[in-house]
Amino acid sequence: MGKLTTYRDRRANLRAHASALKASAKTEAKLAAKEARQKAREAHRVDLAEAKERAKLARKNADRQDRREQKRLKKQDAIAQKTARRDRRAQAALAKNERATLKREAKLVAKDRKLADKIDKAGRKHEYQLAQMELQKIEAGKFGQKDIKRWLDVAKVAMPVLLPLLYKVVSNAQGPSHKPAGVGAVDLKAHGITATGPGAALGARIVRLEQTLDELQASRGGEQDVADFLTSTRTRLTDLKAAVEAAETTPTAQRREVHSAISGELDRVNKDILARLGVRP
Repeated sequence: MGKLTTYRDRRANLRAHASALKASAKTEAKLAAKEARQKAREAHRVDLAEAKERAKLARKNADRQDRREQKRLKKQDAIAQKTARRDRRAQAALAKNERATLKREAKLVAKDRKLADKIDKAGRKHEYQLAQMELQKIEAGKFGQKDIKRWLDVAKVAMPVLLPLLYKVVSNAQGPSHKPAGVGAVDLKAHGITATGPGAALGARIVRLEQTLDELQASRGGEQDVADFLTSTRTRLTDLKAAVEAAETTPTAQRREVHSAISGELDRVNKDILARLGVRP
């Protein structure tokens, strides 16, 4: 009996030990599973927190980039507006300069036209004085048949306003069948003058004065003092003609001064010629 009891006790102890081991293993398994679940939940929480942090950083970066882009666009818009304002100011300044240039050019053209009219008026005055001289001769009865041709040559360059009166007088002197020659414009190029504007007017005056010298030479060229006067005066007119041509290449302001000086010199020549013709201005 003693051995059997010992065997039974040993088996009972073994079963109790096995049950204890089994229970312990089961407990450990439960604990391990619980710990695994806790670790998994912890890892999930960590991952979720990291995901939230990454999303937060991404939003911050996106906001920062958006603000940076808006700032860049605002700066570009400010630069574009500044450039547009500068362009408008430049265009306004250019338009103002163009208007000033046009106004200045208009003033210069007006001055040149006024000077040309003044020079032409001086030339017409010379022609008027010549016509008056011829009329005085007619009224004094000193106008003979030989003077008719010379008078007609002078009349070709006389002032158009006096021509009807002069032709009427000549027609009465020579009869109703007389038809005087027509009056044509002075061909400046034929006399070597290519100037324009006031220069052309000065050139026309010079040509008319040369024609008057031709008339003076035809009537009194045999007189020594008249011949000397004709030579010196032709030289002066030739020099003035060269001065007119040279003035065309000078600046506008300087050219106007040169034209005024030439006009004054032509006035003096005109007075000298009229004095030789016995006409007092």
